[in-house]
Amino acid sequence: MKLSLVLCCVFLFIGTVQPWSGNYCTRIASSFTYHRHCRCWWWWSCTHWGGYRRTYYYTQNYCCPGWRHNGDLNCNIPICSPQCRNSGTCVRPNECKCTAGHSGDICDGIATCSHLSPCYPGRCYGNNQCMCSEGFEGSTCKTLKAEREDFKPLIEKGNATIAKYSYTKNTFEYQFMADSTNRSDIDLIWTNSDEFNLMNFDIDASIDVKYNFDHIPPVPRYIRNMKFGIVDANVLVIHYKLGQSGEYEVNNERFTCPQPSNDNPIANKVLECRLDNGTNVFQVDSGDRYVLNYTVTTGGYRELVNTDNGQITATEIYDGVSSHQIMEYRFDYDEPIHCQELNNCSSGDVPLQLEKDITKTPIKPKWSGWSDRSLSGVKRYAFEVWKMEFSLDYLVLREPDILTDYNPVPEFITEVLASNKTFPEFEPKQPGVYSTILEVADKANNSRYVRRIAIFDKTSEISTKSSHRLFVSSASNQSNYNWQTTPNNLQTTNLMIQWENHFINEVHENGHFLAKVQDYTPRLSDDVKRFDYKKIESQFDDDEGNRTKEEIPNINSIVRFEIYHGAPNTFTPTTGWQNVLPLKENQSIVLNGVNIRDGDSYQVWIRAHDVMGNKKTDSTVVHFDNSPPQVYTPTFEKNVDDGKFPFSSRVTVAAKDGDSGMSKVSFKFVVNSTGEVKNQKDFIIESQEKTYCNQHINCDCIPKGECFMRDNVLDIDNCWLKVPIDRVKDEVHILQISVYNLAMLSTMTTYNLGEVNSFKGIKEYYSPSNITILKTSDTSLGISWIQAPSCYDRAGILIRLFRPDNSTRDFKVHKDATTFDLTGLSPTTQYWFQLFTKYGNDTKFEMSGSPAILKFQTAEASVGFPPGGVAGLSAGFILLLIGVVVVLLISWTY
Repeated sequence: MKLSLVLCCVFLFIGTVQPWSGNYCTRIASSFTYHRHCRCWWWWSCTHWGGYRRTYYYTQNYCCPGWRHNGDLNCNIPICSPQCRNSGTCVRPNECKCTAGHSGDICDGIATCSHLSPCYPGRCYGNNQCMCSEGFEGSTCKTLKAEREDFKPLIEKGNATIAKYSYTKNTFEYQFMADSTNRSDIDLIWTNSDEFNLMNFDIDASIDVKYNFDHIPPVPRYIRNMKFGIVDANVLVIHYKLGQSGEYEVNNERFTCPQPSNDNPIANKVLECRLDNGTNVFQVDSGDRYVLNYTVTTGGYRELVNTDNGQITATEIYDGVSSHQIMEYRFDYDEPIHCQELNNCSSGDVPLQLEKDITKTPIKPKWSGWSDRSLSGVKRYAFEVWKMEFSLDYLVLREPDILTDYNPVPEFITEVLASNKTFPEFEPKQPGVYSTILEVADKANNSRYVRRIAIFDKTSEISTKSSHRLFVSSASNQSNYNWQTTPNNLQTTNLMIQWENHFINEVHENGHFLAKVQDYTPRLSDDVKRFDYKKIESQFDDDEGNRTKEEIPNINSIVRFEIYHGAPNTFTPTTGWQNVLPLKENQSIVLNGVNIRDGDSYQVWIRAHDVMGNKKTDSTVVHFDNSPPQVYTPTFEKNVDDGKFPFSSRVTVAAKDGDSGMSKVSFKFVVNSTGEVKNQKDFIIESQEKTYCNQHINCDCIPKGECFMRDNVLDIDNCWLKVPIDRVKDEVHILQISVYNLAMLSTMTTYNLGEVNSFKGIKEYYSPSNITILKTSDTSLGISWIQAPSCYDRAGILIRLFRPDNSTRDFKVHKDATTFDLTGLSPTTQYWFQLFTKYGNDTKFEMSGSPAILKFQTAEASVGFPPGGVAGLSAGFILLLIGVVVVLLISWTY
């Protein structure tokens, strides 16, 4: 349905188009299209683009000269100019049909025009009066009316270029183009370049005389020649300067196109005119103006002739009408200025300010107070955001460097026109330190730059390192800094708290978020005049807010620590915190007037802050005890059978400490005669649940909640006495027993163990046991065994084999082996062997006293071909097969 409607509309439109008819002609008409062009060119690149209009041509129907239509495109209405008077009728172009009683060219009396009283374009009537054709005026119709726009030339192109041209390099260093084509306003170009040696002017203009002057009557006999067209095209260049008393004119110069003149009007074609100022170098100052006034004039001439003798009596010039276009170049070398430099800021005027320079929300800038005094004026602001990088060479943050093979781009850039009162905002994708730079540019492209630093981070947090503790360093290091041994009844107790490298914001630390920011490295050049023109002046660099250029004091990206201390509590304090000043990772606490007793506890909280406002709290508890445990006489059971070791004895240590409980029991085995410590063993004392302790009378609980049994039954290994093989006589050992509480304070007692040879395992050398036959053949025997427990190192194992004739053969076996194959035996033969263990070393050793013994008999010899016989049969069978194959092949060939 929609398609049908569209087609109907199209057909209806086509059907209603009215074709031209009557006296119509065709001409080439012109109009304008918009193009984009480079207004400012520096070396090989365009720095500023603009728009201009250019003529395009098309074919156009129109009513032939002397005819018009009433809107129906039927050119059948003649034109008489001047019009017929006294009710006369225009019947043909410039031909009137007069009513009765009237005569003459325009029905208003017969009068004859001549070289003495010319009237053209127009007609004479009455008493030698002159009536001009439409658009003309004056007593002889020699003046074109200024209000007739169609008489004015069409300036199809009007532009100018000022440039600096290098004749040695044969190229333009820079050039600026102004273009006012088809514009009613002035094309204004601002520039900050100060030296030029070339000024070019382009003028293209035309006037279609046949079309625009189609109504004038035929040329009368008293005019031999006449012509309308472009008679003048020129550019007036006026140079103005600023002085103390205002602006004044320095110079003016007119450049005129050579082609047209009053006696050589150019009509019905395009006048193309190219002008320049030669190669004069001209320098300008800030505030100078060059005004370029393009004027193109339509005019013409008429040659008056005496019709009696054919002599030309005069050549008269028509007073023409002109088209104008104005272009202007203004020069401004002064950079924009901020009101702070003039001390005239209003409240709140800032060169550049961030709403928050340490933020979890988008970066929001604002600025105000910029001006360009009385020159070109601020045109635009460019706001860009760069993610800063850390230089390991200089240990500073900086914007990415421009390298020969890498040209960095900002994370964000936008342009804001000076007339726009809104500000941009930008949310980075990643946490980081960002450099925000504002460019303030005037219309002449003079720029100044302002920088502000921002930290953006909405994800990181503070963490703690388990490898670096928060602890009370004044406590006993042997107690893992959990207990401080402060004497009782002191009125002042000092605690030293340490948390070095315990807190960290790893994202900030790894990214160096708080490091010093390097001064901005100037960059960007136009290769002509300005080198490294993008720079940050010191007064416009960041020295305000929370994140400036300077390093933010920190430890592991923590900017503030707070401390709180008091009785242990499971809840984090909400008030009473004190700052740790200066910033450090330790703090001394003086407890004045606090009566510390054995068994008391104290808690210290540390709270860390980063620049984002994140917080992390951790705490440690220290306990106090200055008294060692009480130790009672131990009991000793020698050579128990149910011990934990093959050769065990048992010690029951009785001790108690109601303040800090029990930590460990340490045994030292000492030679009584020499004091030599043969061995030392520690036993960790495990705490008990309070419910368990309540069921046993010999169990004590300490204030911090842990409970410990008084009697601790501990098994010792007799081998711990470490008695060497060659020193077993008359050696007596003493057992030193040290009991430690959790504060690592200790009490020692001793017990005489007596002579060491009374302990099982000492001077006892056992042979392997549990001999098992793994496999038996006619020539070998495989066996396994279990190594015997011993307090001495094994040096090896010996198997002594006895043959039926009582001859022997010894097999030496590795000391740690538990299996062995006896080989080289005879079939169906009875053997027996002894299995010994060698203890000690090669120079000092003992053999086990009671060897393990095993009798066995080898198997019968196996029946079958010997290995050589089997190989011979195999080879013979293969040769027989080869012979059969050869015979078959020979038979097949015949």
